[in-house]
Amino acid sequence: EVVEVTVRRSGRTFDAEALIDLPASGDLIWQTIPDYPALPSFMPGIRACRVLDRRSEGETEVLSVQQRGEFRFLMFTQSMTVDLQIAHQAPRLAVARATRFDVGLLKARALDVFEGTYALAPLPASGGRPRTHLTYTARMVLRLPPPPGIGSVAIRQNLTAQLQAVAREVARRAAVG
Repeated sequence: EVVEVTVRRSGRTFDAEALIDLPASGDLIWQTIPDYPALPSFMPGIRACRVLDRRSEGETEVLSVQQRGEFRFLMFTQSMTVDLQIAHQAPRLAVARATRFDVGLLKARALDVFEGTYALAPLPASGGRPRTHLTYTARMVLRLPPPPGIGSVAIRQNLTAQLQAVAREVARRAAVG
């Protein structure tokens, strides 16, 4: 599937949007995205992921999740640990906010803000098969500005890889199920 990624930069702030239409039901995609124990098996850059806490707040499920892995760009790799507060409004919306984000040598000094949202919307069926539009938006505010052009390219590369990985995993699960 084709991933369309747009990245807008304003100083140290990056706003990104990645879009993909998947030939799968929203329910199958929803089973994939918040499958945190399985993320290391299909999501690039994630080596470990664990749910630290889970609670309900009305219609919303709120989770504390820790991910460990690396941020990759070209031939550079930086270790990463991120603690996330994630609000699920199943089966259509997952909103994450980093409460701690350590990257490489900068540790917690790398980012001031990281927020990401997965949103699913049904599309008209094609050939009798369900289709779903998946949108991922992210806002990152860096403490130090990256060299010109590098930040947008790195974000575009990583978001494309992330949504392609979701698409492959959804297709794998559809074939198995």
